[in-house]
Amino acid sequence: MNHKQAYRVQRIIVIVVLLLILFGDTNMNGVFSFSHQPQQIWFYPQLVVALMTAAGPNLLLMALGAAQLRRPALAISQLIRQILWLIGGIALFSLFFYLEDLLGQSQGLANFNLAGFFTALAQAPVGFYDILYELLGFFVTLPLLRVIAHHASITIQRYLFWAELVFIGMVPIVVFFTGLTTINIDPPLAITAGCFFALMGYWLSQADLLTRITREQLLVAWLLTVACYAVMVSVTMYQVNLEHNFDLISSQPFAQTFQAIPCLTLWVTVATWVMNRTTLKQPRRHNFVQTAYGTLLVAGLLIEPFTGINRVLTPVIGAWWAAWLWTLAVGLVSVEVVWLLRHWQWARQLLPDLFGGAELSGGLADG
Repeated sequence: MNHKQAYRVQRIIVIVVLLLILFGDTNMNGVFSFSHQPQQIWFYPQLVVALMTAAGPNLLLMALGAAQLRRPALAISQLIRQILWLIGGIALFSLFFYLEDLLGQSQGLANFNLAGFFTALAQAPVGFYDILYELLGFFVTLPLLRVIAHHASITIQRYLFWAELVFIGMVPIVVFFTGLTTINIDPPLAITAGCFFALMGYWLSQADLLTRITREQLLVAWLLTVACYAVMVSVTMYQVNLEHNFDLISSQPFAQTFQAIPCLTLWVTVATWVMNRTTLKQPRRHNFVQTAYGTLLVAGLLIEPFTGINRVLTPVIGAWWAAWLWTLAVGLVSVEVVWLLRHWQWARQLLPDLFGGAELSGGLADG
C-alpha cells in the first residue's frame, strides 16, 4: 500500500472500532436494552450487533499491528519510555474515572481511598478501559511480534489462523455441548489479542497479498462471516433458553469464539476497496488517526456525563437508537477534546499517535 491507501484503511477501521467499543459500553442502557424485550423481528438483529461490538478490540489490535509493525524498530530505551508514558496516561485517566465515579456517590470525594483506586486500576476500570491493557500488552511484546511478523512463513501464518479458529472458536462450543454450561472467552488471551490480530493486521496490509484476493474468495469470506454470527447467536440463545436467564446475553459468553473470520473479512474488504479507488486525498498533517488512542481515553470519562442524551431520547426513539446517538455525541466531543489537549507537549506524550497518522501523512508506508 502507498501512504494514502494505508491512511484510508486505518481511518475507516479506527472509526468502526471507536463506534463498536463506545456502543458496547452503553450496556443495558443501549446495546443490551433489547435483551428483556419480547423476541420480535428486531430482537435477533440487535443481538448480532451486540456480538459485533465484541470485535472492536480485535480490530483495534489489527490497526495497531498494521501501524506499528511497519515502522522501524525502536531502541529498547525508546520502547521502555513509550511504555512508561502509556502506563502514566492510563493511570492518570483511570484516576479521573475513579474520581468521576466517586462524585456520583452520595458522599462524593469523601470516599476517596488510594488503596481502592489501585485496586480498581489493577483490576482494570469498568467499561472499555480494560482494552487499554491489551494495547499495553501489545507494546510489551512488540519486539517479539516484530520478529514473527517479518520472518514468519506462510505455514506459520496458516498455523496461527487455524489455532485461533480451533482453540478459541470451536473448542469452547464443543466443550459447552459436552456438558459445561458456563463458559467465557476473555479478549486478553495471548493468541487472541496480543498476537493473532496484531499480526494479521500487518500481514493483511501487504499489497501483494491483497491483489491476489478475488471477488469470489471475498464472497466466500462474507458467507463464512454470516455463518460465524449464526453459530454465536444460536449457541448464545441455546444457553439462555437452557438456563432461563436472559442476562447471559449481556455477559456475551460466546462473543469471542468466532470473531476471527468476521474481523479479517472486514479488514480485507476495506483494504481491497481502498486499493481499487483511483483517487485518494492526501492525508492531512493533523488527522483523525492521530487522535484515536486519546479519544478512547477521553471517551471513557465523557460517556457517563452524556447519559442525559440517552434518557431524553429513549422515550422518543427507543433505547437502542438513542444509544447510537449517545455514542456518536461522545465520540465527536472526545475527538475535539483530544485535539485541544494535543496542543500541549505533555498531552501529546500522554495521548500519543499509536496508529501512524503522522507518518502516513508524511508518506511512510510499506509496499
